[in-house]
Amino acid sequence: ETYLQAKNILSDLGVFNGDQNGNFNPTAPITRAEVAAIIYRITTGDTGVEQHKTYAPYNQFPDVSVEDWFAGYVTYCANAGYIKGRNTGKFDAKDNVTGYEVLAMILRAVGYDKNNEFVGSNWQKNSASIATQLGVLKNVLEDPNVKLSEPATREVVAELLFRASLLPQVTWNAATLSYREDGETLGKKNLNMEQVEGVVVANEWADLRTSYISTDQ
Repeated sequence: ETYLQAKNILSDLGVFNGDQNGNFNPTAPITRAEVAAIIYRITTGDTGVEQHKTYAPYNQFPDVSVEDWFAGYVTYCANAGYIKGRNTGKFDAKDNVTGYEVLAMILRAVGYDKNNEFVGSNWQKNSASIATQLGVLKNVLEDPNVKLSEPATREVVAELLFRASLLPQVTWNAATLSYREDGETLGKKNLNMEQVEGVVVANEWADLRTSYISTDQ
């Protein structure tokens, strides 16, 4: 299965959770709020149920209430610059997320968009171009059922976030107008997720060498 590795590893890490029955529902859509929660966990390593709530009072969106389950996740990611509101200024937390939106969110977390690549009319094209160059879309581009402009399924979101979490973080150098790799990945830094010889092998919580390896890195 194309996206099996991404789904299983992120689930085992407690980063990408299933429903109340433990089902992943791979082909179901996923909301902008749910993706914010996953990106929060990837960028902080916090897979618990309390810490994110401390960020809720610092919300910047008129359609996000401090009582919403996602308020802390959205607020943290927004204040960190990972996620943006829509043109209306609202976050639209319950809307289904598109593939392009997922790419822009996670690539900002890696360090991109410091040159405003994801601003303006070309943001979708630029996010896909950068993701393609970095190998994030390796499996997705081979899937004829995926259109990045449409609501993304849970398994495709898992794939995009997983691949991006294995990218070296970058910093923007305004003098050279280029990005410089910092070496460490979000997966290693926050989840102790190791990639050895192209295979994600282990972290301190789970042995990831089992039957999850269905595709090459």
